[in-house]
Amino acid sequence: MNSYESMIVISANLQDSDVEQVNLNITEFIKSIGGEMTETDAWGKKTLAYEIMKQKEGYYFINYFKLAADKILELDRQYRLNESIIRYNIIKK
Repeated sequence: MNSYESMIVISANLQDSDVEQVNLNITEFIKSIGGEMTETDAWGKKTLAYEIMKQKEGYYFINYFKLAADKILELDRQYRLNESIIRYNIIKK
């Protein structure tokens, strides 16, 4: 398993409790496909450098985890399907 770092930006249109739930769903999905969560760093609500989908703010989360390389495409698909996530990246450490 490789170590990864993934930053997600969640829409600021959601309530605080819903934002936490979106990140929790992502961490649970990582565990369900055989991953191991190392750490989650919540940065909170920040102003975006430029508008994304007509939004000027977003909630930032950085998740550190270990996952098999062949499962990254499943995680990428999960990010794309979640309409609450307006931007994301996955970086191999």
